[in-house]
Amino acid sequence: MEIDIKNLGAIKSAHFDLSKRLTVFCGPNNSGKTYAAYMAYALTKSGMKYFKSQESIFVQDLIKNQEAVFELKTDSIWNYRKDEIKNLNNSLASIYGVSEDIASNLFADFSISISETKKEFDINILKMNFSNELRINDISIEILKKIDSREINLKLKDTVVSKNSIEILELFLTSKLFSLIAFYPFTSSYILPVERNSIYTFSKELSIQKQEFLERAQELGSKKSSRDPFHWFLKKSSRYPMPIRDGLEVAEDLHHYSKTKSEFFSFAEEIENELLNGKVIITKDGEVQFSSNKAKRKKIPIHLTASIVKTLSSLIFYLKHIATKNELIIIDEPELNLHPNNQVYLARVFARLINQGFRLIISTHSDYIIRELNNLIMVSSLKRKEPITINSVTYSKEYFLDFNTVGAYLFNFKNSISRNVTVAPIPISKSGFDVETIDNTIDELNDISEELFYALQNESQNTLENL
Repeated sequence: MEIDIKNLGAIKSAHFDLSKRLTVFCGPNNSGKTYAAYMAYALTKSGMKYFKSQESIFVQDLIKNQEAVFELKTDSIWNYRKDEIKNLNNSLASIYGVSEDIASNLFADFSISISETKKEFDINILKMNFSNELRINDISIEILKKIDSREINLKLKDTVVSKNSIEILELFLTSKLFSLIAFYPFTSSYILPVERNSIYTFSKELSIQKQEFLERAQELGSKKSSRDPFHWFLKKSSRYPMPIRDGLEVAEDLHHYSKTKSEFFSFAEEIENELLNGKVIITKDGEVQFSSNKAKRKKIPIHLTASIVKTLSSLIFYLKHIATKNELIIIDEPELNLHPNNQVYLARVFARLINQGFRLIISTHSDYIIRELNNLIMVSSLKRKEPITINSVTYSKEYFLDFNTVGAYLFNFKNSISRNVTVAPIPISKSGFDVETIDNTIDELNDISEELFYALQNESQNTLENL
């Protein structure tokens, strides 16, 4: 899926190919990378949307026979996508956590579109070929779309479905399937914003419910308020940007989520042992604790743990309990609070996630992550099936990263006084990719260090000669 964005803050225009398995955003601070990441999340997030449609009659067949066929009608799905993008254009205040006045000023003339004609969309529907598991509440549905077919085959995994679950399917399943095709190849997305290191730590203080109550109380207590009180039962808090708001909603219900194990549970445990040297634990009260491998009996509250635990606990929890194949994972500054050796290890984790079916968008300033991604690309380019060991590091096939599946973009200001940001694709080859702004800084530091070293040597020599 390729998208075009215009007038998103300092970004005047940008074109992104999000169909790549890995997309890397690079560039200096305040150049709009987080804005773009938030927008990608809002576009690919598949929420519970009530959607009236005549096509929903297939749900009755699914409940009755445990299986059903959903017919893909191009006009209906095309119109659904148009409406979703229109809603996105009108939801900037909610996405970025600002008032309507600020949003209209900050994002004046904003637009987002998918670079695809209706005819191309119709052709691409036939090309789609996937199988996956769709979760709606506590219901699991196997879905299968074959190439050259205009149907999705559905199979209900649960033999017994409650009355409440039936109502949920009737309300939301059609929109889930529409979203799946309209925004293919994304089933849904999950984001880890920079603020992730605080969400679990301060989730109680930052509670969405508390903030909504505060906003309602302030508004209803105002003499100027003419709102019907029922309005507030339908209104979401806009105090936080959407990614933070969604993270807080998960944090408020950790115990419920922890009752489910994803197929990536053991993989998450590997990351825990390697990076955290311990385990992230969720108590019956929904509190986050940490147990170190060096002192397993001691359970440490999350706010007392090392910064690496605070930073990675949300990724660990997602992989253990929420993750499903083909999701898009968006991580803003994955290097946050990590020592260089752990940044390198995390780059290898990214490759393993990609090879297990995920897509990733990362926004990074880390030369260590970029250099290791380049190593993985070069290893993959060797076209060897057996593991390769270089300097005691063994790269097996699960770490290989095909350069054709990687996209990278440089966000940068046109010049030192410009307020406008250009977003340019970075060329990627079998040897990886270079980030000009990072390389220039490293070269400059190396030159300075070299000159200072020789100046120090000369000064020492002169001192000896004068003795």
